[in-house]
Amino acid sequence: MDKVEKLQEKEVARVMGLLETARKEIASRVAVTEWDAYKLPQLTDAVDDAMVTFQKRYGGAQTDALANMYQAGIDAVDWPLAAVGIKYATPELSTTALEILQGFSADLIQGLTRDAIKKINAELTLGILGDKPMSEIMKAIGRSLDDPGVFGTIASRAETITRTEMARVHSAAREARNQKTVQASPDAWMKKWISSASAHPRDNHAALNGVSVPVNQDFPGGIPYPHAPGLPASESINCG
Repeated sequence: MDKVEKLQEKEVARVMGLLETARKEIASRVAVTEWDAYKLPQLTDAVDDAMVTFQKRYGGAQTDALANMYQAGIDAVDWPLAAVGIKYATPELSTTALEILQGFSADLIQGLTRDAIKKINAELTLGILGDKPMSEIMKAIGRSLDDPGVFGTIASRAETITRTEMARVHSAAREARNQKTVQASPDAWMKKWISSASAHPRDNHAALNGVSVPVNQDFPGGIPYPHAPGLPASESINCG
């Protein structure tokens, strides 16, 4: 679990760094461009270039990070069993599920980038047409990732995507490894829901803390395991 947390925090920090680079690039371009309507196409092109570059770098990094998380999910089953002397000749897991989840994550990143470009360009357009000073536009876009402006919203969404998708891949790999390990005698195994002790757990997740069920059954509420594909967003986004 410590390995998983470190992987997740490292990737969130990497994404925030990539996004801050894009923000600075756009801000510097706005600062040196004449604040006139005929310059708007140049500004929007600069926004497109910066954000598409961000998307490519974010997508590549996320693909690698998800592969690492997939292996961490397998380790989460193998390592504890090995530590108590239980070893199985478990076949290797297919990477098909990982590839599907990587593709889903790439779609989310593409959607984030597309929305970000739209919102940033909308601020620039309204600013120029409304004859607002550049300082107001930069405030609306955001002077840092912590600002409540457009980039603050993008940063929050990017962090949510990163954390949720990494957790989803980890859980999927762990569950697949569980199933492979216990398939010979599933009735002999139980699984227990253990809370992450997050500050604001969902009420139904908090109620599941400590609940054990046979490994081939769902937890109460129809939840196979945390972050299971097919669960609604209300059950999985930002789940600890």
